[in-house]
Amino acid sequence: MIRQYFAQRCQGGANPLRVGIIPAGAIFYIQDDPWWRDRFRGRPTCREPWIVESFLNGEIAAARRDPGTGFWVNVYAARRSDMAVIRSLRSGRRRQIAVRILILHEDEGLRRDGGGYPDLPALPYCRQMPSGRHVARAA
Repeated sequence: MIRQYFAQRCQGGANPLRVGIIPAGAIFYIQDDPWWRDRFRGRPTCREPWIVESFLNGEIAAARRDPGTGFWVNVYAARRSDMAVIRSLRSGRRRQIAVRILILHEDEGLRRDGGGYPDLPALPYCRQMPSGRHVARAA
């Protein structure tokens, strides 16, 4: 996914697909956990930039019971992208991070690409579901 659709925190205006505020390609300086837990944070360390590559579909733990085995199974749900894949621009390693952590970094001013919100998709290329929601069509 290039954009995060139906996000909890989305940009305003005419946005029926609820496109989120973090675009793919945004560059952040990701801080370690002790920096967030410290009461007097001090200056953040801005040594290693990370770029947002994509957003993952959400995994709902123990959402459905398998009728054959009787065990609970996890289900992947589309349009529930609460995790992102980021890549280090210094070493090239990848990791997954929660989108809420990226939003915290943006609120603290640790986004370094200078970009704004992601582009909104053109609505003529979207179809409307019976529930009234719009879903992007594959191009």
